Amino acid sequence: MKTIVKIVASLSLALLALACQQFVVDTQMTPEKAASMLRLESDALDSYTIQGEKPQAVSFKVSSTTPWTITRSENAEWLKVSPASSSVSGLSADVVITASANDDYSDRSVVLTLSGDNTDKTYTITITQLRKGKLFVQPVTDVFEAAGSTLPFTIESNIAWEVRSSEQWLTFSENSGAGDGSIKTIQATAAANSSISRSATVTVSAGDETKTFEVNQKGQSLEFLPVENPSIAGTGGELELGVKATMDWKVECDNKDITVEKVGNDKVKVIAASNNKFADRKAVITIKPVSDDFGDVSSQVELSQECIFSLEGNCEVLEDGSVKISSGAKSRVTTKELYRYASFVLTMGDVSFDDKGTLCLSTHDAGNGTAEYQCQINLDGNKRLRTNGSGTKYASFAFSISKEELNALKSYRMDFAPAEGGNIRLEFFYNGTSKASISDSPSVYTSDPATGGHYFFGFESSKDDKTWYIIKSCDITILGE
Repeated sequence: MKTIVKIVASLSLALLALACQQFVVDTQMTPEKAASMLRLESDALDSYTIQGEKPQAVSFKVSSTTPWTITRSENAEWLKVSPASSSVSGLSADVVITASANDDYSDRSVVLTLSGDNTDKTYTITITQLRKGKLFVQPVTDVFEAAGSTLPFTIESNIAWEVRSSEQWLTFSENSGAGDGSIKTIQATAAANSSISRSATVTVSAGDETKTFEVNQKGQSLEFLPVENPSIAGTGGELELGVKATMDWKVECDNKDITVEKVGNDKVKVIAASNNKFADRKAVITIKPVSDDFGDVSSQVELSQECIFSLEGNCEVLEDGSVKISSGAKSRVTTKELYRYASFVLTMGDVSFDDKGTLCLSTHDAGNGTAEYQCQINLDGNKRLRTNGSGTKYASFAFSISKEELNALKSYRMDFAPAEGGNIRLEFFYNGTSKASISDSPSVYTSDPATGGHYFFGFESSKDDKTWYIIKSCDITILGE
């Protein structure tokens, strides 16, 4: 029992001694010891570089057991620090640094110092903002040769620059540079070009600024030489178009009424017969390489051929170039050219003749207008060929034709031909078969060799008899001088 009492007593004395030791105050604390217990820490780097025109924000952390302050080496209003200080001990803060755009053509910097109260520990942080980009480019001003060549252009920049090409065949003596503000000459080289002319875009960039320009290189050529308003007379003819080509080529035309022919390797001959339609004729002539090695390369010229007729009254030109002539007025189609003797063949489309329908094909001489040669069909009256002149009836020949025959009309032909002894012969053909003829009537053209006539066909009656017909084409053949 005595032994147990001794052990309890010893344990109580030990616990009492430990409790007293915890509440002992160090009466020997010095300022140096107090300062050594303060803490100021930051993950800030020694330096930061930010862009000049679109500056990015910079941030770092500050942890401290004492109030702290960030001071700057100069009054740089372009730089903002938030927060720039803390009066609270034990604060952990995110410091954010922002800058306005640099409008100067030189770099600028400021030194920030992070320090805490009653502590010698500091952080020195240098913030550098790059200059505003200054970029001037003098582009290539010439064309690269097809065999390959080198041409210069210049770059003036105060910041780092880079040059790029949109095409692999164009390369540069230098692709980038530091940019010290001096003028730098760059040599651009185009590889040999075995195809047609081509182009590339050159892009020069410095900071946020970009300049572009286009360069061109000659190549294998295939093109029409310039020609102003290429056309062929309405009465027909030929035209030569010049071609510049360094390859073998072929020629095509989208209008079957126009014939095209390759002449050597530098010309296209275009041949057109008289325009027998009732609207101007258009054609697109295309040249293209014979070989597929040059890709889809072609050159085109649009050709026109005017209509040789003028229209009046109820004449409607249809989409295919044919004309629909309706009664109800003095409706007719007239030749623009003067002819002495000619054969006219009208190719008919749809027709619709009424019981009193009329149709004529005739001419008046262009001299005084008093002489007339005519085939006049009037289902309600006369059907005849006639020659009249100066009020004197030369000749007249009646013939028969029915409404049913006219509605079956496919071709209408009328010959105004010279006859023996200075006379004229008139002959009317229905669907290729002669229907009526007058021979050896006096010709009004005999006394004046320079006189010719305007020929016309259509309606001479102004009444509306519900007749209409479509003429698909009119072919004119000269029969004599």
